[in-house]
Amino acid sequence: MGEQKHAITVSEVEKGDTETPVQYTTPVSPLKENEITRIPTEATLHPKKAISPQSTYHIYEETPLDKCISPVIDPKRERWSGPSLKEQKIKRLQKKERESSGLPPVEPDDAAFYMHQPYLSFHLPPQVLYMGNSKYTAKPAVIMHEGCFWKKYTLQLGPSISQPGVIDPRGVVAWRHNGGDKKALKADRHKLKGYKVRGWRLWGETGKAYVHAVKANRVAGKGPDPDVFDSKSVNPAVAEEVVCLRWMSPLSRHTRCYHFRYMGIDFYWKGTASVRESRACGLLLRFNHLKLVARLPIVDDKKHEEDELCLGRYTCSIACKKSGTLEFFDATILHLIDEYGPSMLDLGSVEEQSEGDAEAERALRLRKSRLYQVFVATAMCMIKSEKEKRHTLMELILGVAEGGGGAA
Repeated sequence: MGEQKHAITVSEVEKGDTETPVQYTTPVSPLKENEITRIPTEATLHPKKAISPQSTYHIYEETPLDKCISPVIDPKRERWSGPSLKEQKIKRLQKKERESSGLPPVEPDDAAFYMHQPYLSFHLPPQVLYMGNSKYTAKPAVIMHEGCFWKKYTLQLGPSISQPGVIDPRGVVAWRHNGGDKKALKADRHKLKGYKVRGWRLWGETGKAYVHAVKANRVAGKGPDPDVFDSKSVNPAVAEEVVCLRWMSPLSRHTRCYHFRYMGIDFYWKGTASVRESRACGLLLRFNHLKLVARLPIVDDKKHEEDELCLGRYTCSIACKKSGTLEFFDATILHLIDEYGPSMLDLGSVEEQSEGDAEAERALRLRKSRLYQVFVATAMCMIKSEKEKRHTLMELILGVAEGGGGAA
């Protein structure tokens, strides 16, 4: 009887669908044989919902012109060589089966983005960023106009752009929402540029089925014509907000820097060396990575300085079917919104919820906010421009080398 007794650490285990409280006991001495049982509290049984400190998006190539910005990773397109021919064939068959059964080509994902570049011969229509993983089921959010020589991008966004009929199945603004001629569009950047449905189309133009349907209706003399309407009874849609992304210093040491202003804050997409591609040949992508910073003023009695707050980053990928990974630091962005734009997320109904639910709702609304759309759109503009600059520079170098070799 002189041996010391020890109680069992875990006395009961949950079995089946019954919930049995887990009991924790401490060692019992021979002089004090009383067992201490701790009942799990409500916080233990129902822990707070964990909030991810950042959002990660994987930019995959759907077509040579279209990109899917998805929070879900695709192992097939993560490989250096991309998906195999067999995997591509299976994907095409699955897409045809969904279309034949009346379903969308892909499973809708509201948490993703889709960047579409429409093709219209003899025109340069702007790109469109959709809130979703496909242009067939998603809503358009941002219209992105590209300037000459990657100098300037004009982004038009607002609720009116997502209204039905503003962006037609071709991926361009319908003619009934055209804001006027070139002079009127240049004077007011909120106006949209529309495109007519021609009676002919060249091979490769987007909206093939839509154009053929409009042409058949015109020949048969039935159905409304999208280009014929009463201008007095139709109010063309306009963009509620316009954001300009500018290339800051093309001929300087800091050439990889784009600037835009939103919410009264100066944001910059610039090159960074703090991230890298960890796989083989990742060192070759050293000058492809980017970061998003907000430049905030620091008010001091003696001097006025500016502080940079990092809000996100872009890591280029070595995979042939993946552009890279886009990350946003949600906690930092929410703190910035609380300081400079608390009304942006409309958190009136969130205050009544518990702390954990309120934080989850704030993070969800942030990812659906117009600020996030601006961040993703500006990132895609700079990623595209930087890629085109690198390819143009390589072609010039190869051209000069070939010319020098031929002269020798």
